[in-house]
This record gives sequence, C-alpha cells and structure tokens, in this order.
Amino acid sequence: MKVIGLTGNIGTGKSAIMKVAAKRGALTIDADKLVHGIQENNKDVQSAIGKTFGADVLLPDGKINRPKLGSIVFADPAKMKQLEEIIHPAVREEMTSLVENSDAPLVMIEAIKLLEGPTKDLCDLVWVANCGKFLQLQRLIISRGMDEDEAFKRIMGQNPQADKVAQADVVIDTTGTLAETEAQVNGLLDELISSDSAEESAQTADVPAPEVDETPTVTDEEPMELPEITVRRARPSDIPSIMLLIHKATDGKMQPKRAEILQSLSDRGYLIGQIDGEITAVAGWYTDKGFAAIEQLFIHPTETAETTGRAVIKEIHKTANELMAEAIFSFMAPDTPDFIRNLLLEHGFSADAVENFPRVWREMLLDIQPIGSEALVYKLRDMRIS
Repeated sequence: MKVIGLTGNIGTGKSAIMKVAAKRGALTIDADKLVHGIQENNKDVQSAIGKTFGADVLLPDGKINRPKLGSIVFADPAKMKQLEEIIHPAVREEMTSLVENSDAPLVMIEAIKLLEGPTKDLCDLVWVANCGKFLQLQRLIISRGMDEDEAFKRIMGQNPQADKVAQADVVIDTTGTLAETEAQVNGLLDELISSDSAEESAQTADVPAPEVDETPTVTDEEPMELPEITVRRARPSDIPSIMLLIHKATDGKMQPKRAEILQSLSDRGYLIGQIDGEITAVAGWYTDKGFAAIEQLFIHPTETAETTGRAVIKEIHKTANELMAEAIFSFMAPDTPDFIRNLLLEHGFSADAVENFPRVWREMLLDIQPIGSEALVYKLRDMRIS
C-alpha cells in the first residue's frame, strides 16, 4: 500500500485530483468530510464546541450550526486553533482506522492541515495542489457561491501556500484546464504504479535494488532558469489579485473593495509587476499638467522590491519621460514601509525641501499632495526658473 497525502490551500483544485485517484481504484479520504461527519454525529465533540464557542453555534437538536461556527473561526486564527484542538484527535483516530483496515493498493488523504500535524506521518508521499490566488478567489466565488468578501477572508485566513509547496514531494499545477490537471495526475499515478511493479519484481527475483545516488548534480552546461518578470497595465480581471496583494502588503490594515479598485482604475493608471505570473507589485499613478504622481505603491513579499518593484518604477520613469513630464512625485504616508521609501531613493527620488522647488512645482503639490504625506521627487527636466 502507498499512502499519498494531498494538501493545498482552499480553491487550489484538490477535489479534481482526488476524483482521478478514485477512478484509478484508490481509497480516497477527505479530511473535511470526516470533520463534518464528526460534527454531525459525535456528541462529545458537539458538547465541547458548544462550551468553547457558545450555545449560538449549536442547533436546537444539539448539532453544529456550521455556517455560524465557520464565521467565527475563519475570522480569528486563535479560535480556529481552538476548534482544531477539539476535533482533530477524533479525525486522526478515524483516519488511521480507515488506512489500517483498507486493502486498497493506494490511499489518498486530502487535508488542508496535512503538514501541520501527525497526519503527515501516515503518508509515504506528499502531493500539493497549486495555483495563483486570483484563480482560488474565482473558484470560491463561482464554484462555491461565496461572496467576494467571504472568499477573500477564507484565503487570507490560511497558512501561506508557499509553505506547503516547500514541503512537497510532488507539486501539481492546477492553473490550466481540468483535462490538463487530470493528465498530470494520471501520469504521476502511472509512474508510481510502474515504480511499485518494478520494486515488486526485484524483490520476487531476490535481486537487491541498485543503490542510486539521488543527490542532484549541477554542471556548467545546465542553464540557470531565471524567473520571468513582466510589467503591464492592470485590467478589471486583476482586481481580486490586487485586493489580495494590498491586504498582505499592509498586514491587513487595508482591505479594499472591488468597487474601490474599479473606480481607481478609471481615475489613475495601475501598473502591476509579476514574477512568473504572480502579482507582487502594484503602483497607482497618473499624469496631470506636465507632472506624474505615484499615489500608491504596494510590494509583497518584501524581497520582490529588488525585482518587480524596480521594474515597475523603471516603467513609470520611462512612460512619464515619454509624456514629457517635468517631474514625478511619490507620496509617502506616515506608515509607508521603510523599504519602499529606500527603493525610491535608490532610483533617483529625493526628499528635497518644498521651498527649493520651482513655483509651478510647489503649486502643483498644493493641489495634489495628500494631507500628512511626504513628497519625494524625481526630476525629469531642468528645473524652471520661475
């Protein structure tokens, strides 16, 4: 028997992978369904949840009001941990029993929290379903009927997907069509079955398997694969990804709505910087009366300031210069991260005193500078005398 642990954050396509495994004869165990069954039928668990989260999370018959409970735990990681401490022991007990009593040649366990607990110890391999956050958001809205705010909250309430990918034996890219995902899974299962058959044949023939050095080798002939960095104007279809980026870049202090971003797209230009298709930088800027102004600049994770952050700023420089702007202003709010300010200074912006600006520049700043912000300036043209 081979046991595969399948994980990945919400909306990454785990169910599609499980269906392929089931068609190939695997015993498939969905941890979420076990949780639901325990919440539905285990009186001890129901009682413990009611005592911990209040009588409001229980229905008149004593069963769990799952929507009510979900609204509490998905909004508070500490409460989610409390729920897991109540229910996970029962889930692990039932899961272990299912694996130990099965005679299926392959078992696949699907669990979002697979890597955070002892369930991982049941598994021979870890597979991770992976896709971008925008696609996760789309799937939750379209397939599960969630509204945008609820889907956004669910995605942001989970551990980073990158942590799961880093621990994977196999990563399955579910960005493409369903047929493409199924083809990946079938190919992986074919390899696994073929490997098991070869191992069984070797054991039958009593021939020891040759030792294989699995240490990866790197030669001078192997080219280093560089990430693809792109900068482009934002489109309405990018709004969910922009919302997620701003939320993460501000540690949740800003939670923009779709309507706000959509309005901003018409009021100013948005540039987005991507690494291998993942949006990591967003800049809201515009030009007016011979000047350019960067009103918003969000970068996450911080280390991508050296890649997509720089690329976005260079594109603004280039476009503003082509539009014959005299200068680019960038407005720093009091809580702007230091690395953003330093990045702009490294790119030629300066914190010159306003009184040193030409009169026309000072007048422009009076019109456009947000109250309480600091203005950095990048001079594109010779300063005016007047």
